[in-house]
Amino acid sequence: MVETSAAIVWSDVKVPPTKTTVYEALHKRRMAWKYLDKPVPREPLQRMLDTAVWAPNHKHTEPWRFYVMTKDSPLRNKVADHTKAVILKQNAEDTNRAERMRAWVLNQPVLIFAYSTPGIHEEMTRENYAATVCAMHNVNLAGVAEGLAVTWETGGVAKLPGLAEAVGAQPDWQLVCMATVGYADEESKSERTPVSNFTTWS
Repeated sequence: MVETSAAIVWSDVKVPPTKTTVYEALHKRRMAWKYLDKPVPREPLQRMLDTAVWAPNHKHTEPWRFYVMTKDSPLRNKVADHTKAVILKQNAEDTNRAERMRAWVLNQPVLIFAYSTPGIHEEMTRENYAATVCAMHNVNLAGVAEGLAVTWETGGVAKLPGLAEAVGAQPDWQLVCMATVGYADEESKSERTPVSNFTTWS
């Protein structure tokens, strides 16, 4: 059940102490495919999610909706069972994959499903989606400061039919991502093409 609170302004925010600068978070942010078998406390997750609502949001539509599933939660088990059922419905003989995907859902340290609500017209719906993407990127960057990896998923389980209903989302909401969150058990490396390749100055 979603708890409702009064609106907040910047002066109400208690910024958690951290030595991580914005630039460090931007450059060090990485996804992880392996996590330590270590529980993630609720407090850092809450601090990360607190940053989401400060994303750019045209007309302040506040389109983001988050479903946070800790390990062994009833909703996590429901999504895991749904995952298995859908895969078997698609191919009754695919039992190995069905069990493997069910176990994957159950074994992630934390799962976050981020949805965007539709607007009153197509342009607003696009803006709402973009705002929710920004909101989840805020969560990603805050995760760096908390020592947590956030892995952004849009395939696999995230593409299963009936997922919104299983999670509890409205059918007209758009899934932005399914994110796994935890303490990384690997050092992910990456490289990027310099921005100069894509920039025109005048």
